[in-house]
Amino acid sequence: MKFLNDLKADLTDRRLMPLVALSVAALVVAVAWVALSGGSSSSSPTAHAIVLPTGPAAVGGLATSALTPEKAYAETSSGSTAQRHGAARDPFTPLPGSEPKTASKTGASTSSASAASSKSTGSAASGSSSSGSSSSGSSSKSGGSSSTPKGSTKPAQPKTVYQVAVLFGVLPAGTLPAAAQLTAYEDLKLSTPLPNAQSPLLVYRGVNQGTSTSATFSVVGEAILRGQGSCLPEAQDCQAIDLKPGESEQLEYTPPGAAPVVYELRVITITSSKASASAARRILRAQPAGQAVLRSSGRLSIPDLVYAQPGLLVSPRRPASAARAHGATVHRGRR
Repeated sequence: MKFLNDLKADLTDRRLMPLVALSVAALVVAVAWVALSGGSSSSSPTAHAIVLPTGPAAVGGLATSALTPEKAYAETSSGSTAQRHGAARDPFTPLPGSEPKTASKTGASTSSASAASSKSTGSAASGSSSSGSSSSGSSSKSGGSSSTPKGSTKPAQPKTVYQVAVLFGVLPAGTLPAAAQLTAYEDLKLSTPLPNAQSPLLVYRGVNQGTSTSATFSVVGEAILRGQGSCLPEAQDCQAIDLKPGESEQLEYTPPGAAPVVYELRVITITSSKASASAARRILRAQPAGQAVLRSSGRLSIPDLVYAQPGLLVSPRRPASAARAHGATVHRGRR
């Protein structure tokens, strides 16, 4: 009893009054929270019952029956009250009257398909026997059209390329041309400068297909020309020469401050062959050194000749008889 009196005296002491008031307020808040939470949990919304029709109805293509205590089916979302009596059933077992009729339908469809196929086979056989020639003609046409796929492109045709074999070199004084030691060029490349790019006199341009096949050379250096070649456009203005196989041309050139030098050019053979498009481009690629010489000398074009294709020259306007042979011609090229 003395302990309770002492506790009461301590609690009623003025210095502890704020603590007592705070404890009482906390207790009140806790009681109120418990009361409110219990009330909210008790007032939770109830689930709405799903009312099903009492008579038979079609649900998803199956006939459902009315709910009876003697015949309980799992047809409602909340049917526990109606299922208190009776034995439990497997939910995966089909309901009475809902057995699938796929077997009968499958048999009917199979029989109809077989009948249709036999009918089509019979009609095809009769059609083929009555019109054998017409069906064979149509099949050949269809086979021809199907053999060529759409969007296919024809393979590139091989191109004709020419190989020119020549002899070129210095002809020493007092030496017969047949005894001269000349350099052989078995497959002379387009735009090859002769004798070299440092002192060029001629540049090979290609094969001229006139009345007879010949090799064409642009004259780019200052030289005196003698031989069997034909000048283009004329003997007084010899900007290019044509040489047939077996013909030769001599060029007398005088270097600055030195004695004259005579060069001999002899065409041996001109042959043709077939090559693919890629190989033809590689074979007929012009030499850069000769192209530079032609630009600097102003001989990029050839009088009265145009390129039908790389390496092949034609004369579209000027007749072949207009080319003239020459004796000794002094050509002063632009250096």
